[in-house]
Amino acid sequence: MQTAGRTLTRRTPKQQRSRQTVDVVLEAVRLVAKRHGTRAITTNRIAEVAGVSVGSLYQYFPDKRAIFAALHDRHVDEVRQVIRQTMAGCASASLEEFARELVLGLVNAHLEGAELHDIVASAVPQSAIGFRNALHQTFGQVLSRADDPERYSLDEAERMLFVLPRMVESLVHVGEHAPLSRDGAKSEAIRTVVAYVNSFQGNAPKHY
Repeated sequence: MQTAGRTLTRRTPKQQRSRQTVDVVLEAVRLVAKRHGTRAITTNRIAEVAGVSVGSLYQYFPDKRAIFAALHDRHVDEVRQVIRQTMAGCASASLEEFARELVLGLVNAHLEGAELHDIVASAVPQSAIGFRNALHQTFGQVLSRADDPERYSLDEAERMLFVLPRMVESLVHVGEHAPLSRDGAKSEAIRTVVAYVNSFQGNAPKHY
């Protein structure tokens, strides 16, 4: 996944106090969005909620776009952590179980701060492509390490690697705005992906 925020900041926070200021500012953006909506996000409002001066904010972020890009960078780190943890925790699991755990972790990561997704995605429009590419690589690694290399034919693996990254990317982001509860959004995303995986095993889709 590509990142952009670090190239847009006015200066890089190296000392602990500076990093804390940046963390407080980014958390303030989430709070403003939750309390007042994304239209209320201004540098003055962010600085007020963060408890810092506007001048201090501008030392690290020249404008709101830089702030949104930094939020994107942070989200990329969260997604990478979810992928790493799922790969490690499901090292010997079936593709079905791996897909279930990965979707669950990604939906959780995206539902946190979901109200900011559209505005962050606008600031970093290439983010969806980067996310999809990371999923393609991840599913490719899982398919290649299967205990039974003949479980999926080459054609089946190619089709899965085309569909699964796009399916997961779409479901994860649609879930942020779905007219469902958080648990409902997670359940539907997992059910859809698992049903697709099971369709390659000659089994009727299971119910979850």
